[in-house]
Amino acid sequence: MKYTKSILLALALLSSLQIFAQKEETVIGSRGLGFSGIWGGYKHQLTQFGDKTSYVNGGWFGLEFGKSLLVGWGHYSLIDQFKWDEIQNQEFDMRWKQFVLQYGFKNFKAIHPQIGFEIGRGKVELGDVTDRILVMQPSAGVEINVFRWFHFGLDGGYRMVRDVSVAGLSNEALSGWYGQATLKFGFSWGRYRSKKSPSRPSHYED
Repeated sequence: MKYTKSILLALALLSSLQIFAQKEETVIGSRGLGFSGIWGGYKHQLTQFGDKTSYVNGGWFGLEFGKSLLVGWGHYSLIDQFKWDEIQNQEFDMRWKQFVLQYGFKNFKAIHPQIGFEIGRGKVELGDVTDRILVMQPSAGVEINVFRWFHFGLDGGYRMVRDVSVAGLSNEALSGWYGQATLKFGFSWGRYRSKKSPSRPSHYED
């Protein structure tokens, strides 16, 4: 039931992003949400599990629509495995896969804001015990267009973990704030077109 509610939440977010995209079209043109690019790359995340500051990284791949909305798939894994605490004294590990939604505002600008939402299933391990979990990650930040084929993102958010049933762990202990750097490689085609004025048309290049 919790997983179904989370999927419905993601779909609702996607619908709201589509509404934002339609509103943006009234400002920069009427491209709609047509297929406009392919991107992929890596995410490097600094976060906290319990009282331990940890490093998480992952890869992702996505399709761009309307030069604003990215829909894709990614995965994360904890790099620095550690003992959960002095009492448990057992190795802790966590990894998960995510459905990715991301929306950029005025992506034609060199530096522009973006928001995102990720949701997916994963596994947490404590010693010899393994459990399946649900992970959700809303985020907000900025993206820098370094080159047309390379963008660099900086954002932050809150990781929400659910369905933890391992003794010694809890949803709250595995949830927490995070900061993230994203390396984004790929290509986006087409132009950002604005409505024609009575005097002359105008457009924006990538």
